[in-house]
Amino acid sequence: MSKPEIEAKIEYQEIIGEANKGGYQPIRFTRVKYKASNKTHIDIRRFQRAYDDEGEDVFHPTKIGFRFPEKEFARVIKEYTLMPNTYVHPLIIKKSFKLLSSGEFESAVLQAFKCIETKIRKKINADPEEIGVKLIRQAFNPDIGTLTDYNLPKSEREAFAHYIAGAFGFYKNPCSHRDVEINFISAFERIVVASDLLKLIDKSERKEN
Repeated sequence: MSKPEIEAKIEYQEIIGEANKGGYQPIRFTRVKYKASNKTHIDIRRFQRAYDDEGEDVFHPTKIGFRFPEKEFARVIKEYTLMPNTYVHPLIIKKSFKLLSSGEFESAVLQAFKCIETKIRKKINADPEEIGVKLIRQAFNPDIGTLTDYNLPKSEREAFAHYIAGAFGFYKNPCSHRDVEINFISAFERIVVASDLLKLIDKSERKEN
């Protein structure tokens, strides 16, 4: 079917979202209403950038994509956009998700791991000068840590101390000291690590030495 024949069947269409905007092959989310149907559809399709006779950008739809009723699209999106709220720590949702959705990925990661630092400091009543990896090592020292779970074998206590301090140092510290180029997926993966650690900190009980 030719392009004019397809367009003749469409009552209206509007672009509602775009990924890789400005790239050579953006993915466009388009709401489409056909004359022969009372339902709207969502078309998710890759476009190919080209140039017109005047050298201006034009984008042509490719065969790579799919289309389904908007009602079904809304059901799927609702299910999967609610999912992060069920497993990401609520404090991190509050501190990081707005930054994440606005494209401030580095700041979103920084705030997520800052939650770990502030929560530990509060739980062990540490001085404000106690910061970063040093604070974490103090709280989860496998032998004398205030928040260490002594029900675990020593090897696991040591492993957790290395894990939480290592994750903090590897993910948070670079964002504090230099510009870090990360995308949405990388930022979200790091935020999930911070969330997992924060949940474990919440469960930890203070021990008096």
